[in-house]
Order: sequence, then structure tokens, then C-alpha cells
Amino acid sequence: MKLDNPFDAMHEAQKARIPQSIRDAAIDVTDTADLCWAGARAVFGPRAKPEQALAMLAMVMQRAEETRRSIRDERTE
Repeated sequence: MKLDNPFDAMHEAQKARIPQSIRDAAIDVTDTADLCWAGARAVFGPRAKPEQALAMLAMVMQRAEETRRSIRDERTE
């Protein structure tokens, strides 16, 4: 993501009006999507497409949820 971007500008402008939990979630999702876009470019090079990054995002989120469940299950045993 570019250092000067619409997301950061909106986040800064609306900081006082958006609940902290929503801000945190938006930042996490945006950062994860940006990471997946970098991953798509690393794998597919100049042929990378945003839809590939979105597919990776779904896989990353699924893997994170599986890990979270596994940790929760270990704690309840």
C-alpha cells in the first residue's frame, strides 16, 4: 500500500467518530489484504491480478480461523 493512500486519510479524518473495535478490524483486514496482494505479485509477477489476492485473502483468513480454533480447543482440554 502506498504511504499516502485513501484508507489512511479516511482513518485519520474519522478517527474520533469510528469505534476502536471497527478501526482495529478495518486496519487488520486492510493490512492482510495488502499482504495478500504482495503475495500474489510474488507468485504471479507482472501477471498478478487483484482477484488472486482476494483468493489468497480468503485462504489466509480460513487458516487463521483454523489456528484460532485449534488454540481454543487445546486450552479447553
